[in-house]
Amino acid sequence: MKSKSLIALILTLVIGIVIGMLSSTFMHQRKMKEFRSYSSFEGFKYHFLKILEPTEEQKKLIIPIIDDFSRKNQELKSEYRKDFGTLMKEYKDELDPLLTEEQKERLENLRKKRPPRDSKGSGRHDGRRRDGSGPPPSPFFYE
Repeated sequence: MKSKSLIALILTLVIGIVIGMLSSTFMHQRKMKEFRSYSSFEGFKYHFLKILEPTEEQKKLIIPIIDDFSRKNQELKSEYRKDFGTLMKEYKDELDPLLTEEQKERLENLRKKRPPRDSKGSGRHDGRRRDGSGPPPSPFFYE
């Protein structure tokens, strides 16, 4: 009888741990999806209009401000990606002469092991979006 109780207790604990892990992962993914939606032009507008619940008169005044900010934000992110790509190229150019062939091979293997990025994440495998915008490929991890 004691062994059945012990097995039931252990099984209950294991099931609780599994359920906790799965629910935590689910909540994290949901929050990240919501967070990522703010980065798109339409997502940003949608979320702020939903939060503010403006009247029709306010919408006429607020939407141009949101659109302008979104455009400026997209330009800023695009400029950052471009600058980051340039910086990574400089980094690689300075680092390469100091590395042995084995070290360069390890970095190349690291690049090959990285999973391709999908269009829902931060870009496609080369770092660019479907519309061709986005950062230039990082010479350190992408070809």
